Amino acid sequence: MKSIDENLKNRDIKALLKHPRMKMLDEFYRRINAERKAEGMKELPMRAIGVKTSHLSIDDLGYLLKKCQQSSNFSRAFFGLLKIKHD
Repeated sequence: MKSIDENLKNRDIKALLKHPRMKMLDEFYRRINAERKAEGMKELPMRAIGVKTSHLSIDDLGYLLKKCQQSSNFSRAFFGLLKIKHD
């Protein structure tokens, strides 16, 4: 059995970053924080965006990204589309 140290050293980070979910999360992270910086707000960490989108499948995440890109305000569309509407 390999030790934890060997497993951590042999981990392929580049393969992990090529995963479609990570690519989309990176796009959300860059665009949302660019708008927040322009408005003088504190940046959101990547984990906050990951937690907010953790319940979405890759297809749903792609749909969310497409809708946000079509919007004039990326972050407002992001947070607005994630809201749950109660009757």
